[in-house]
Amino acid sequence: MKALKNVLVAALVLAGQSCPSVAMGASEYDGRYTGLINCDVLPGQTVEQLKTEFSLKIIGSQAEYQREVLRPTDRGRLGVTERGTGTVSPDGEVSLTGSAAGQTWSYEAKYSGRFEGKNLRLKGAQSWRLPQRTHTRPCTIGVSRSE
Repeated sequence: MKALKNVLVAALVLAGQSCPSVAMGASEYDGRYTGLINCDVLPGQTVEQLKTEFSLKIIGSQAEYQREVLRPTDRGRLGVTERGTGTVSPDGEVSLTGSAAGQTWSYEAKYSGRFEGKNLRLKGAQSWRLPQRTHTRPCTIGVSRSE
């Protein structure tokens, strides 16, 4: 009986060495993803819909993302980055929260979605705090693995 137990322990150790991603808790979703975020016009602030690059990194059940915040009128870079974190479930559900802020404005963002094959589609909104008002702007995000 002790010999059988030793064989089973040795087999598990070897399996962990031959499949390091399983041994270390990695998921099938691990990697870097790039794509686009699209958001509605922000009334009184922007003249057209937002469409810009979005990058996401997943390690295990944790996610981190970022995207540049653009100038409201000319799509130029503002020097501000929206950053956030989130979780990834074993069945591919992703939930992200983040934020960005300037001198006279700030917003918090929440996005969620699910992997569809190798692609991830997210929906959500940015809750903006602007001088003298607030506004919620809906957004969609589509990314695919870039590594």
